[in-house]
Amino acid sequence: MSYRNRLEIGLWVSPPASEATSARYAEIKEAGFTFVIGLTEYQDGGEQAIERALDAAAANGLKYVVHDPDLKRLQIGTAASEEELRRRVSAFAGHPAYMGHLLKDEPSAPEIDQLASVKAAYLQAAPDGLAYVNLFPRHAAPDLLQADYADYIEKFMQVYKPQALSYDHYPFLTESSVFAGDRITEDYYINLEMIRSASIRYDTPFWLFVQTLAFNGTHRDPTEAEIRWQVNTSLAFGAKGIQYFTYWTPDDGREKFGDAIIARDGSRTKHYAEVQAVNRELAELGPALMSLKSAGVLFGGNHQAIAENSAAGFPPLESIEGDAVVVGCFMDEEGLPALFVVNGSYEDAAEASLLLSGRTYRQAVIVDGPTKSQSQVQGAVDLTGDSRLRLTLAPGEGKLVRFVC
Repeated sequence: MSYRNRLEIGLWVSPPASEATSARYAEIKEAGFTFVIGLTEYQDGGEQAIERALDAAAANGLKYVVHDPDLKRLQIGTAASEEELRRRVSAFAGHPAYMGHLLKDEPSAPEIDQLASVKAAYLQAAPDGLAYVNLFPRHAAPDLLQADYADYIEKFMQVYKPQALSYDHYPFLTESSVFAGDRITEDYYINLEMIRSASIRYDTPFWLFVQTLAFNGTHRDPTEAEIRWQVNTSLAFGAKGIQYFTYWTPDDGREKFGDAIIARDGSRTKHYAEVQAVNRELAELGPALMSLKSAGVLFGGNHQAIAENSAAGFPPLESIEGDAVVVGCFMDEEGLPALFVVNGSYEDAAEASLLLSGRTYRQAVIVDGPTKSQSQVQGAVDLTGDSRLRLTLAPGEGKLVRFVC
């Protein structure tokens, strides 16, 4: 199955088995999600609970990734284990809501070899399914990665060969966190660039998780602007899928969690409306962004996290002046450039001025909508000689700029 046709919007921690109803999944749909990663259904109710969740997803036009802990424990290498895997996968693979199976969250480098064997056996049972694996962030402890992070990504791409490259990185820290500094992980953009680069080299779309809740006393509860900033900075690096950690609030155990999008009692928190608003923006811009290929990222102004350009330049953009912005540089299917300009701040509005060369393109337009021909033009600059495009961006906001010959 190709994951290049639409921008996927997923969630981690689905409703518990007792709440796997059509009404609950309608609530997920209304919030703007396209797929659900199951988590506790099997352990709470077995295969029947997964079937109910799949039915609820199908009733609302959602896709569903199955989490089967027993399948994850199989050691592939014998005919019996491969037959058991095929049986477990085939039990769900024919369902209209079926998207794939979660094979592993945050594997270490040595686990990747075995996962590749599991994936090969899995695809025999579900050729169109997603063999879903999600990677650690760059700042994970060395004993978890068991490899240099660049080598970790490279091995995953070469050996596992994912259909979509997914990872998590939760940037918003508490002041008491040992990682805190300026209350944000300093390697946020570094991690994005390493994943973006692998995605381009291996022609594989990348997805990532964004933070929606406080946890463990180290990570703070994000604001709506901080959620929007995570989403839009990721899109500036070329992300083709956004996933939220978490949707339903997990029970406390080894880790401690604040309220997510849905509280433990099933009520909506403030994050529901916040994420719904961000996802509506994604639904508008998603089709246009899916058709663009990342050519690098340029930074203007001063950023809280380490920010380094991944492109030497990008005509027709000559220079960036003003407040901190992240400028995603893209080429469309017709060979025309596009810019996705994001406010580098999640706290303050930004004023940015882009100096654009008019030697090749007639006009720069700020657009909103699925395609260039159907989009609503929010603003335009005629490129006669060198011209300036001035943008005002709310905290975390992003604007797409396209060029006309």
